[in-house]
Amino acid sequence: MMMKKIKYLFSFLITGIVLTSCGNDDDNRIVIRDRGEVYTEDLVKLQDYLNTHFYNYEEFAANPAGADFEIAFDTIADVNAGKTPLASQVVSKVLNRDGIDYTYYTLNVRQGGGVARPTFADSTLVSYEGRLLDNTVFDSSTNSFWFDLPNVVDGFTAGIIELNEAASIISNGDGTLSYTDSGIGAVFMPSGLAYFNRIQNTIPQYSPLIFTYQLRKVKTTDHDNDGILSKFEDLDGDQDVRSPEDRDNTDNDIVNGGYNYIDADDDGDGVPTLFENPDPNGDGDPSDAEDLDGDGIPGYLDANEVNIDLDNDGIQNRFEQPDPNNNGNPGDARDTDNDGIPDYLDDDDDGDGIPTSQENADPNNNGNPVDALDTDGDGIPDYLDADS
Repeated sequence: MMMKKIKYLFSFLITGIVLTSCGNDDDNRIVIRDRGEVYTEDLVKLQDYLNTHFYNYEEFAANPAGADFEIAFDTIADVNAGKTPLASQVVSKVLNRDGIDYTYYTLNVRQGGGVARPTFADSTLVSYEGRLLDNTVFDSSTNSFWFDLPNVVDGFTAGIIELNEAASIISNGDGTLSYTDSGIGAVFMPSGLAYFNRIQNTIPQYSPLIFTYQLRKVKTTDHDNDGILSKFEDLDGDQDVRSPEDRDNTDNDIVNGGYNYIDADDDGDGVPTLFENPDPNGDGDPSDAEDLDGDGIPGYLDANEVNIDLDNDGIQNRFEQPDPNNNGNPGDARDTDNDGIPDYLDDDDDGDGIPTSQENADPNNNGNPVDALDTDGDGIPDYLDADS
């Protein structure tokens, strides 16, 4: 099984660029074809395939409701001359990549009886098969595998997000699983939504591809655990959280690849996104994110706004040890009075009944308690000392 074939390939190629190997010999030069030209050719090939092939729709019609089903294709000819062509059953859609509006086609055989439907940023449990337009199968899975959709080719993602997950998953007791009413479909894509000029073992350059799939399960993702669902970290709205030219990378860094969806500190201000109140109502959507300076840029994307104080105790979160091990997870946050409320969310840090804001924790009012009052001189500032 060759799962690696559908791994995401970064779209850094620009129309007309020439990649040159070592030396000055022109014979060593590899010319990347014009994307628009290739797309025009791909579209003709795809339409020809859809007009001359059919899928086993009669078998599906006789299939018990909810039972598993594998799509198979064949040529409309001879005994199959009267079959309905795929062209009459697919839906065309458009996805812009690399400045081109690519048309691709989806076949929805069964929507899927489950509630969840994936987005382009989620993870999916899928059984699949990949083939060329000559029906050569280059990749397939007997069992179902989890695929993180930001890391597969755009065409695969564009197809799978049209379906719902299975209605139920049952363990058979022998290590195998049975699925009821999975989403079942196919996608027919030009090479610009697949591997384009990259040779992938048995996949030639500039090959339009077909994927069939059965969607088993969907997992909604927050890849960097920053409190923002990954689908909302697609800053340019192109259904791709890994857009080139830092379009999905606020601080233009290279940490974890730089993209916001895998960056625990999106604005690079030293304060993890999780502690900048990016989602006050806790639904994973940052549309209600805090913007303390009122400049129209939410605090978690604004490097100039670091004065977050969630508990309004006069001390900025970053000075209350919300994440001692710096992994972006507040599970180890300091809790001075051990009341189960971390200091950065506790308005009485030492649990002495006196609010932190009234214990002279920050005499110069800059949000940093380094100058906090220590009445008994024991080295523990009053706001953290229940005995002061």
